[in-house]
Amino acid sequence: MSDLSQGGGRLLEDVGAALRDAQPDGPAERFEQTSWLALLASTGDGLLRREQAPAHLTASAAVLSPDGAQTCLVFHHKMQTWVQPGGHFEPGDTSGSQAAAREVLEETGLSGRVAGVPVLLSRHPAPCAPGVVDWHLDLQYLMLAEVLPPTPSSESPDVRWWPVGGLPENLASGVPELIQRAVQVLKA
Repeated sequence: MSDLSQGGGRLLEDVGAALRDAQPDGPAERFEQTSWLALLASTGDGLLRREQAPAHLTASAAVLSPDGAQTCLVFHHKMQTWVQPGGHFEPGDTSGSQAAAREVLEETGLSGRVAGVPVLLSRHPAPCAPGVVDWHLDLQYLMLAEVLPPTPSSESPDVRWWPVGGLPENLASGVPELIQRAVQVLKA
C-alpha cells in the first residue's frame, strides 16, 4: 500500500480545503461536493489510495492554451477515448493541484500554471485493474500551458492539442463539460 500520509497530513488537508472551496454549479454538483467531503471525513487518507474500493479520489486538469482556444488531450489506451491528463495520487504529492500538474507533466511533457481550486468535481467509472471498474472522484483543475509539442507516454500513445471548437469525436464522457467549464473560468 502506498504511503500518502507524508508531510503530516498536508495532502489530506489540502484536498479537504479544495473540496470545500470548490464552487459547485447547481444541486447535482453540491451533492457531489457534500458526499465527497463526508467520505473524506469517514475514510481519511484511505480515499486518496487507489486500493480504496469502490471509490477513490484522483486529480486531473483541463490543459488550455493561455487564450483558451486550444486544449491538450491524451488518448487513453485502456478506454480507447480522448481524455484530459490525470490520475491517482502518489507518495510525495502535496496538494490536489500539484498532483494534477504532476500527471500533466508525466502524460504530456507539458508544465504550466494550475488553478488552486478545482473547476469541476466529476464522479465517473474507471478501469483501475483488469476486470475491475472503480469510481474515480476526480478533482478537475484548470492548467494554462504554452502550446508546445506534447510528448506521448506509455499510458497515452497519442497526445495532441485540439481547438476547443473542434474536439475529437471519441471523447470520454464529461470531457466536453470540463473543457467548457475551464474556458468559462479562464474568461471570467
